[in-house]
Amino acid sequence: MGPVSPGPEADELDPRALTLLACELESDELARSIAQTYLRMLDARLTRAASALERRDEVAAMDVLLSLRVSSATVGLVRLESAVRCVIDAVRRGEPELARERGASLVGLAALACHALRAHVELTHLELTLPELTHPEPAPFEPAPFHHVV
Repeated sequence: MGPVSPGPEADELDPRALTLLACELESDELARSIAQTYLRMLDARLTRAASALERRDEVAAMDVLLSLRVSSATVGLVRLESAVRCVIDAVRRGEPELARERGASLVGLAALACHALRAHVELTHLELTLPELTHPEPAPFEPAPFHHVV
C-alpha cells in the first residue's frame, strides 16, 4: 500500500504489512478482502476472548487470542497485536485477573485500530512492485547426470 500520513494511525498501523501481504498473494484485491474480513470479525473475536477470559477458560481464550494476534499482525495493526500478546502472556503465566483486565483494554485499542486500518485501506492503493520484495527467477532445474556404479 502507499504511504500513510503521520498521525494517530502511525502508532497503530504498519502500512508495510498489507503491501507485503499483497505482494505475497500477488493480489491487491485479496489483501483488501483480508483486511475487510478482519474488520468484520473483530468484534466477535473480542467478545469471544472476553467471555473465555471471564470464564477462566484458558484453552478457549488462547484459541481466540492467538488467532487475533496473528491476524492483527497480518494486517499491520502493531499496537493491537502487542496488546493481545500481553493478554496471552498473562494467560500463560496463570494470572487470570490480569488477563481479564488487559483483555478489557482491547476494546478501546481495537476501536483505534479499526479506524487506522479503514483509513489506510480507503485512502491508499496497493503497489505490488516493490524492489525490495522482488525475487530473482529460480534457475531451471537440471537433474544431475546419472552414473551407473557396478
